[in-house]
Amino acid sequence: MNEVLHKIKRNVLWELFSLLPKQPGKAVCQSFYGRGWSDSPAAVGEELLKRGYTVCWVVKGEQEANSLPEGVKPLLLDSAAAIYHQCTAGVWVDSCRKWAYTKKRGRQLYIQTWHGFPLKRIEKDAEKALPEDYIRAARQDSRMADLFVSNSRFLTQIYQKGFWYDGEVLECGFPRNDILAQEHPDLESKVRRALSLPEDKKLLLYAPTFRKDKGVSVYDVDFSRCARALGNRFGGEWTVLLKLHPNIAGKAAEIPFDPEVVKNASEYPDIQELYLASDALLTDYSSVMFDYMATGKPCFLYVNDLEAYRGDRNFYFDLQKLPYLLTEDNDGLEQAIHSFDEEEQAAREEQFREEFGVQETGHAAQAVADWIEQRQKI
Repeated sequence: MNEVLHKIKRNVLWELFSLLPKQPGKAVCQSFYGRGWSDSPAAVGEELLKRGYTVCWVVKGEQEANSLPEGVKPLLLDSAAAIYHQCTAGVWVDSCRKWAYTKKRGRQLYIQTWHGFPLKRIEKDAEKALPEDYIRAARQDSRMADLFVSNSRFLTQIYQKGFWYDGEVLECGFPRNDILAQEHPDLESKVRRALSLPEDKKLLLYAPTFRKDKGVSVYDVDFSRCARALGNRFGGEWTVLLKLHPNIAGKAAEIPFDPEVVKNASEYPDIQELYLASDALLTDYSSVMFDYMATGKPCFLYVNDLEAYRGDRNFYFDLQKLPYLLTEDNDGLEQAIHSFDEEEQAAREEQFREEFGVQETGHAAQAVADWIEQRQKI
């Protein structure tokens, strides 16, 4: 009964508050339905803050609120305050779809940054695999959006044919990746302090995507063996940072690992900072590989359930076009690490960028903020 009453109250507040006057200089940002300061909305929010905007951030709880930088106002998800500020803001920035009860009215701008270069089929291209309530929300989200942000010619085309969207696309790169185009030695120290990591250990970031059943049995990497192989190939002692997808971050404790070798970083809010702190990446089908490409660091793919994953939604293109070699078991992963060739990886990455039109300008957040200011002048 309490849940029903909460939904009724929430929906009524959206209807009432959406009729209030808008404040052009106020922006409400959100990442992955209430995560902390992270992803492209954080980069855009930071840029808007520099330009004098009031920036609010929707959070799930106190932990997420504590991640916000000074000057950013936390708003508890679905609270009366959050609904009020969203309804009266001049700008929304989000990395995921908004639910169908969300109301955008009047002179509000909604920027949809999305959350990654897709490998598996998504949205309209995977409609049969998606829940009806999500499809309904996605269609409305695209109707409300004034701008989608893209990092490539390929993603722009997917927006136009598979997102129920026929509006403007800004192809400037993902704002979250601007940080990767700059030197940030202080961030490595920040990550090590936050995760209690020794200064002398090299870091492998293991960041796989989630599976349809949201189970963890598929994450069967032999971390100790992997760390030894990395030491043999690149030198030094290695620690693995385990960063699970936000959808299953709470399940990290279910994965067996040696705490002397693996550190759980699943709750660390900003994966871009982990990219900068790490010396190599291990992933599977996740779009993190395409972000990490901007660093030029070694990347390895471990895909031990290829046919099952392909049978879920299938892929947009042949995986052989990926700039990184696929390994399907721990033997193959160890061999890939030992035989890593830096020049070969760089050549494959450049070929991939050219074929798919990938670009990371390093100034995407500025481009989005410029677009907002120009539109608000009209």
